[in-house]
Amino acid sequence: MIPSFLSKWRISYRNSTSKRDSSLTNEEQTNWDELGFLVLPRFFTGKQIDDINQYCDSLWSTASQKARTTVVDVFIGTDKEQRILMKDAPAAAAKSPYKVNDLYLEDQKIRELVLEARLAGKLRSILGGDPMICNTLNFLFGSQQPFHTDSLYMTPPHDLNLVATWIALEDCHDDAGPLQYYPGSHKVPPYLFSHGRMTAIPEEMKSYQQYMDSEMKRRGLKSERFCPKKGDVFIWHSQLYHGGSPINRMDLTRKSLVTHYFRHGDMPCRARDIGGYRYWQVRPPQPVPLSGRDKI
Repeated sequence: MIPSFLSKWRISYRNSTSKRDSSLTNEEQTNWDELGFLVLPRFFTGKQIDDINQYCDSLWSTASQKARTTVVDVFIGTDKEQRILMKDAPAAAAKSPYKVNDLYLEDQKIRELVLEARLAGKLRSILGGDPMICNTLNFLFGSQQPFHTDSLYMTPPHDLNLVATWIALEDCHDDAGPLQYYPGSHKVPPYLFSHGRMTAIPEEMKSYQQYMDSEMKRRGLKSERFCPKKGDVFIWHSQLYHGGSPINRMDLTRKSLVTHYFRHGDMPCRARDIGGYRYWQVRPPQPVPLSGRDKI
């Protein structure tokens, strides 16, 4: 059953998925409304992706040579997992699952890729306003993150105005821990925690998982995997129930670039534009805990 405190959400939620004047094709609009995601095959050229990979591959070798503030989560999924400045990370961290946070703050080429004009046009149609980058995440391996909805951790400041993109930086093998998701799960009314918001309360996550899992079962929704080719783009709704599947072969990488976007007009924050209706949020890097300021 849907918790009673969610009943007042239904009208607002339905309004947020109404059809807008858009640069989306009719098929894309239908897929978005019914499934909660879009796939854009071979959207970026090999050259565009190679340029990003070359930049990302150079990060580890240049981190200690520059006054960089690049923040990385290292040894993900192990008892050594930690958030640390990349320049302080040990060499072994570059060969195990890690997540580089917010490269968009450092480099124009990242901003230009994730706000490429055609892509930004589709995001603008989906959001009903100008897209603004609020974070980027670079992965070498699969995330293996449990199923979740993004509004838990990046709660939209208004309604459900948050969207994410996943750009494949290489072909993805099914054993490399592909993205997994439940088509149509964006229609499940958001779970509200005891403070009345979608923002996660760690102590209440078990109830959230039970609610979401019961809704998947009640609605007969089945999970699917996304095994893209290099240059493919996956766009998903803030409420799409998704995660990273288990990595079956650690010799396989799954290079990807994930970006989340708010609607610029919803955020009373400092932002810059890169031309037209494309914005990025200006803010400090992710904070590094005191325990992560010394080398592991």
